[in-house]
Amino acid sequence: MKNSPKLISNYEYKKFFLPDITTHNLFNNSNIQLYRIENYLKKIVIPVNPYQTTFNFLIFVTQGYVKQQLETSVFEINANQALSIKQGNFTATLELSDDVEGFFVIYENEVITEIALTTSDLRFFYTSPFSILDHDQINWLIRLFELLEEELNQTEHINAISTALLQSALLKIIRTENTDNKSLSRASFISFQFRELVQKNHIQHKNIDYYSNILKISDNYLNKCVKETTGKAPKQWINEITIQHSQILLQDNSKEIAEIAFELHFQSPSYFSRMFKKVTGESPSDYRTRFLKH
Repeated sequence: MKNSPKLISNYEYKKFFLPDITTHNLFNNSNIQLYRIENYLKKIVIPVNPYQTTFNFLIFVTQGYVKQQLETSVFEINANQALSIKQGNFTATLELSDDVEGFFVIYENEVITEIALTTSDLRFFYTSPFSILDHDQINWLIRLFELLEEELNQTEHINAISTALLQSALLKIIRTENTDNKSLSRASFISFQFRELVQKNHIQHKNIDYYSNILKISDNYLNKCVKETTGKAPKQWINEITIQHSQILLQDNSKEIAEIAFELHFQSPSYFSRMFKKVTGESPSDYRTRFLKH
C-alpha cells in the first residue's frame, strides 16, 4: 500500500484495515454488509495511503467523528452526518475520535442502479456526497440500520429485504436537502454512465470516442448530453478526473513527477505539467510543496 493508490476488493479492505474482523465477516461477500464503527472501523489501521475500492460504502456517524479523505477533500463526519464513498473514488480514513459510534455500510453498484434516481439525486454521488441530518432523520435511520443489521445477521436472510432497507436509507439521505424530484432524463443518465466509465478507464483511455463507442452513441451526442447536464464537456471531465488522480499520487513524495506523468499515460512530463496547471492553476511541484506543508 505504499506506492500508487491500489484498487482493493471488499475482502482486501477488511484484511488490510480491520485487524479484529471475525473470520465469518472477513469472507462475507454479500452485496450489502453493515458493521458498527465502534466495533470494527474504530480499530482501523491508521494512517494509510489513499486507495480505491471495488465497492461503495457509507459512513454514518451517531457520536464522535471520523475524518475521511475523499478525492482531494477531507471531510470531518460528526454526529448526525453521513458521507458516501463511490466505487472508484480515492479515499482514506485519517482519524477517528475515541468515542466514535455509528454505522459503516458496504454495498455493491446494483443496489444503486435498482433505485429510481432523479436528476438531482445524482448530485449526491458526484458533487454532494456529504449530508447533515436532523434529529428525526437520525432516529429514523438508526432504527432502519438496526433492522438491516438484524436482517443481515439472520442465518438465511432474504436479500430482497436487505436491499429494500438499504435503498430506503440511501433515498432518505440523498433527499435530505433535495426537493427536485424530476425523473432522470436520458441526457442525465448518459452523463452518469459516462462519468462512471471515466472513473474506471481514464488512465488508459483519454479520447472521447472510447466512451461514446461503449455507450453506443456519437461523439457529438455524448458531448451534448454531458455539457447540457454538467456544464462541462466530456474532455474536461476526463482531464479533471485524471489530474485529480495525479494529485493523490503527488502526495507521495517518493514519486518523481515524471514517473507520475508516465504512470497516468501522459505523452510527456511537460504536457502533464501544462495540463495540471490548466486544471488546478498551479504546477505539480507547487501543489506537492503546498500539500506537504500541511
